[in-house]
Amino acid sequence: MKVTVLGATGTAGRSALPVLSAAGHEVHGHARTDERAAAVAALGATPVRGDTDDPAALQHLITGADAVIDLRVAIPSSSRAAVPWAWREYTRLRATGAGRLVDAAVAVGVPRLVRDTVTMVYADGADRHLDESSPVMAPGALQANLVAERHLARFAAAGGTGVTLRFGGFYGPDDEFSRELIAGARRGRTMIVGAPDAWTSAIHTDDVGSALLAALTAPAGVYNVVDDEPLRRRDLLAVLAAAAGVPGVNPLPTWIVRTAAAPVRALTRSQRVTAERFRTLGWRPTVPSRRQGWPQAFGRAGRSAAVEGR
Repeated sequence: MKVTVLGATGTAGRSALPVLSAAGHEVHGHARTDERAAAVAALGATPVRGDTDDPAALQHLITGADAVIDLRVAIPSSSRAAVPWAWREYTRLRATGAGRLVDAAVAVGVPRLVRDTVTMVYADGADRHLDESSPVMAPGALQANLVAERHLARFAAAGGTGVTLRFGGFYGPDDEFSRELIAGARRGRTMIVGAPDAWTSAIHTDDVGSALLAALTAPAGVYNVVDDEPLRRRDLLAVLAAAAGVPGVNPLPTWIVRTAAAPVRALTRSQRVTAERFRTLGWRPTVPSRRQGWPQAFGRAGRSAAVEGR
């Protein structure tokens, strides 16, 4: 299968390119600069160039692809994330960008589109398990994820196969936010907010690529992608403390995010997400829980790699 990946050098793209290539697919990764083109090639894919904001150029870029995986995202740095305007590019890529891609894919006859969104769109579920039918609450920039999902549904209505993967929070040694979390944990306080009994759900970056590979044969629809064990926030703090090699880690006070941008406020929700629907397709995470994943990535064995990545 010829697969074109947009957003190929982000966290999800770096996980996906080698997995897709190893599975025998002809993988093309979009790159905007020479440096990123070299990174795409190093990950086993063929770099392709083109202005994805230009409709004609976008059509040319995806013509002949059997599937296009859209991983484009612009998440502001933690120092700016609380400010709503910092999420403008995130909103543009997830909403307007997804719509343009659907229009281009329909025009040139691409049969399958895969798009990533986030489980953060779910409303607070307290202790309930959250599946794909659970209520959503996506104000502000989070709404762009649901707009993108509607564009994928429009693609399916036009005769294509549109697959949306709602990923839990990413973590892993090559993820910038994860490095910030562990650095804060080593100082005794980290960017975790919300009630200690509330649930959190995540996915190791090593398992993002295999999920995107499975999406190439999945029926159209929306699927949650998380590991096997949601953790209460107090348990997550204990896991971070163990990985950081410190006696304990304190969260940030909840009041600090009350006036922050919607994606930051959503971090306080209780989200006990299940990926059972996706698991029925045969996908399984190789890292079943953060109890193993965080110490493996950032414990003594992974500490030097984490320091080098900062």
